[in-house]
Amino acid sequence: MPEILIGTSGYDYPEWRGVFYPDDLKRADFLPYYATQFNALELNSSFYNMPTAERLLSFWERSGGALKFSVKANRLLTHEIGRDWKSAAQEFLAALKPLAQNESLASALFQFPQSFHYTDQNRMYLSALLAQFKGFPVVVEFRHAEWIRPSVFEGLFERGASLAFCDLPELKDLPNKNFLQAQEGCLPFAGKIAYIRLHGRNASAWYAKENDPQDKNGSARYRYDYSDDELSEFAPVIQQAASQGRQVQVFFNNHPDGSGAKNAKRLGEMVL
Repeated sequence: MPEILIGTSGYDYPEWRGVFYPDDLKRADFLPYYATQFNALELNSSFYNMPTAERLLSFWERSGGALKFSVKANRLLTHEIGRDWKSAAQEFLAALKPLAQNESLASALFQFPQSFHYTDQNRMYLSALLAQFKGFPVVVEFRHAEWIRPSVFEGLFERGASLAFCDLPELKDLPNKNFLQAQEGCLPFAGKIAYIRLHGRNASAWYAKENDPQDKNGSARYRYDYSDDELSEFAPVIQQAASQGRQVQVFFNNHPDGSGAKNAKRLGEMVL
């Protein structure tokens, strides 16, 4: 059965001291400590600043080679797409290669915003983008429900890419969790990777960044602590996906208050 990877979206959160990290742990030691608790990490800093091969290799070295990494694609490829996107794609691709060569690249995550609609132009762009990363473990996350359709699943599969399932609040236009339900015994995951990204279900704060100028990074939307009952919903899904031969990758993005780390640890106890 393929390895099940569980971790968090990011790790460098000083507020996790006393919740996940020991109170007296130096920030420079966060990653080595994290690597003793989980087997995977989703790197999100690469979204804001284009990563380099040296930078990504340093994460592997500081973790002692104990982690598999999912690397979030830079915003120039998903949120701020320009005419020179192919140049940005080549930069990102070059940065990923050391992790791939060390067999520590779990996936390259392309997370598109809710404003990325299901249009002919966007479909053509996505197809061209995926062609640049042929042979790499690519995962695509959509934030608009328009993309959740069998033809998209098939298109991703044909291009060697996988689809991320996101646990989100049940709000208009967001993909909802009913997508996770099995259909005729087959879970609707496209590709070889069953990628599950848990953002929390904080519906009242999901669009907080638009309404609250103090919430500059939109972290309020991710303030959510999953209950054991909620986490248990994912256990059979994970086990079934693994039994189908898919590599399961689960990352918690509900980082405020250390909830993501706590929830990831608890889910690991349920399925590993």
